[in-house]
Amino acid sequence: MSVGHKAVVRGIVVGVSPSGDGSLRVRMYTDVLGLVWAFAKSAREERSKLRAHLLSGTRGIFSLVKGRDTWRITGASATQNVHFASSGSSYAQTSAARVLSFVRQFVRVEGSDPYFFETLWNFFEGLPYPTEAIQRDAECVAILRMLAALGYVDPSPSLLPFLEEPYAPSLIKGSNASRAILVKAVNDGMSASGL
Repeated sequence: MSVGHKAVVRGIVVGVSPSGDGSLRVRMYTDVLGLVWAFAKSAREERSKLRAHLLSGTRGIFSLVKGRDTWRITGASATQNVHFASSGSSYAQTSAARVLSFVRQFVRVEGSDPYFFETLWNFFEGLPYPTEAIQRDAECVAILRMLAALGYVDPSPSLLPFLEEPYAPSLIKGSNASRAILVKAVNDGMSASGL
């Protein structure tokens, strides 16, 4: 993309690190660009309007501008932070942290994958789930689908319903009966990745 190109994307902040005096480097998974490292000038300062929108676990609409070497974040709207949204459920917060850690560990390069993004987005949209058991199943199905998107899970007939159907509450409710198969597939996928 050319310098100065603007993009308005749905994204999820996966990680944040300080960059210089008061600025941030933000790792974000987006619907259009995939994984992006973006720079947010002065975002750590108290007066920054972007500061609250760039916490790890925040999803929303972000405005990005392509610079010579990197993307810059110029705006954010309709954001929601998963840790604040699920403040009554420590298990949901822990589950969200594990999924964010998975994305940081397994996704390394830019490249859009709509299936991966929709799974990640819908997982966070559903938080917190009604019970700890459903939360555990939602996390398992999300990780399974993301591993499959990355090529680490073979779509066997027993896994196809969890990989082909849209990531939705009805899919999660049906996953408890197949939990052992799903956990084995996730463990095999993680082993196959070598990470």
